[in-house]
Amino acid sequence: MCGIFGFSATGTTEQELITATDKLTLRGPDAGGYYHKKNIGLGQRRLSIIDLSTGQQPMFSKDKSVVIIFNGEIYNFKAIKKELELLGVLFTTQSDTEVIIQAYLTWGISKCLEKLEGMFAFALWDDKIQKLLVVRDRFGEKPLYYTQNEKGVFFASEIKALEGYFDPKKIDKIALNLFFSLTYIPAPHSIYEQVKKLEPGNYLEISADGNYERKQYYDLEQITLQNQQEQITNYQEAKKELREKLFASVEERMVSDVPLGSFLSGGIDSSVVSAIMAKFSKNPIKTFSIGFKEKEYDESERAALVAKHIGSEHTLYVVGHEDLLEIVDETLAYFDEPFGDSSAIPSMMVAKKAGQKVTVVLTGDCADELFGGYDKYLGKHYADQYNKYPKVLRKTFEAVVNKIPHTRKTNQVLRKIKKVIYSASLNPEERYASLTSLGYSEVQKKELLKAGFQEDSMPTIGNYFRKLKGDELSKTFYSDAKLVLEGDMLAKVDRACMLNSLEARVPFLDSKLVAFSSRLPHTFKIDGTNKKKILKDTFSDLVPQETMGFSKKGFGIPLRLWFQKELKEELNSLLSRENIEEQGIFNFETINQLKAEHFANKENHATKLWLLFVFQKWYKKQV
Repeated sequence: MCGIFGFSATGTTEQELITATDKLTLRGPDAGGYYHKKNIGLGQRRLSIIDLSTGQQPMFSKDKSVVIIFNGEIYNFKAIKKELELLGVLFTTQSDTEVIIQAYLTWGISKCLEKLEGMFAFALWDDKIQKLLVVRDRFGEKPLYYTQNEKGVFFASEIKALEGYFDPKKIDKIALNLFFSLTYIPAPHSIYEQVKKLEPGNYLEISADGNYERKQYYDLEQITLQNQQEQITNYQEAKKELREKLFASVEERMVSDVPLGSFLSGGIDSSVVSAIMAKFSKNPIKTFSIGFKEKEYDESERAALVAKHIGSEHTLYVVGHEDLLEIVDETLAYFDEPFGDSSAIPSMMVAKKAGQKVTVVLTGDCADELFGGYDKYLGKHYADQYNKYPKVLRKTFEAVVNKIPHTRKTNQVLRKIKKVIYSASLNPEERYASLTSLGYSEVQKKELLKAGFQEDSMPTIGNYFRKLKGDELSKTFYSDAKLVLEGDMLAKVDRACMLNSLEARVPFLDSKLVAFSSRLPHTFKIDGTNKKKILKDTFSDLVPQETMGFSKKGFGIPLRLWFQKELKEELNSLLSRENIEEQGIFNFETINQLKAEHFANKENHATKLWLLFVFQKWYKKQV
């Protein structure tokens, strides 16, 4: 795993290249490498995982005409290497990076990318045709940002390496609104107007004079549409295929020349991945989980149950929320732009602890998006059930619900009930946008933001939902794969691990497994209100039976209480009248009302206040 930076630009120096690249040292603490020739600069910081002795970068073709910097892992590189060797290609290293070079030279960029299975961002300069190709993987596991100015095009794994090549005071208004709606900013947007994220499954073809064209090489929409016409009808066959594909994916992702383990929360997804790893490993695998002193947030007993069942060498770190408070600033700062998924903080903590013992971890992320693990996938079901009741009864019920105060005991249930009530009145696209937007609604944003900063987020959030032909649930699965995975889940995992020089691998995101999931009828995934049905049925023999009945918790932190106690003073300071009026972005009276209602327990505005807190911390540091 690594960090990369580069450019095709005039008036640049090798020292600029080195300085910018070395801002990514946390992503790659083991070594740095640099290539600078005329207008082309390529820099890489390396975290050594495979071929520790001969995998240094930048790496060159035999005739030096092609040079590459690479961040990520190609899981099927050994199979591709064998295929190339049968064609007469000779290799000088055991590295997956060299396989990319030889695949490009043999087949060209299109077929090369079609062959690669992995998580990656890389830049390849072909001196013969004077083209720089900058590529991001199919689903966005690895980040890639770019900007263009009068000198040319600059790109990097993280925004911090691009500082000095764009105006940080120009905020992207669409991104600002997306953040306050979704709690994160999806590609192609970043919080900066002049910086973009390269969308997953795309690459930039950049000329030596600094002009570029963006091209798509992986089209999930077409794959989904095609697979909808080729649905699997036999449940037993589907289970067999799922088992084979996930076993193969886990095995490929266990290839490593450094210590390897897994994150084990005790939930279904991480338990299944860890159990499969245990099947392949000759020795007990290393598993890691985090426990909380506060029992309502603690899942450590679940993880311990699975660890005992699979015979893993389990490490449990028990922390209090005072420990999480200590890393809030460090976590938020590392993202370079506002990121409001609060589970990033405990994720950062478990990555920090695991990184002390291993260099690579496998995770259970993304199974929810593929196999229907979220409550929002039951949105239409609950809306239909609710709308069956007479209108007068619904109105009476809603009046009662609105009078119940938000407390520690009522908060979770109240939030779910209010979501159902609201989504029951919406059309499918509006319902998707509502259930996906965990922050402010469009009405609430108009009250929060000054007129000059308001942009309607719904067209962007609903874009993928509208594009795909199909029923509501098919559109929802596809939209989440395009929007939520890249913008939230994968960004969180990448930053949490990279800050701690730890590589995370996600077996559920194998492209063959993703394509397979779109061939499954909805009833295979969700049976009534039984979510992830096929996943449970397929792997029930690998984990304790109790695991299949556990309700989903996730990484929770007590934001509601923090803003009433430990973080109250800082929140008030960041959201003071002086700061808000100086910024000119927000309406102070709206913010003041949010705080007053929250402090008085009239409403739980924890998420809304957290987004403001996160934005203000970023703004104070960056702008």
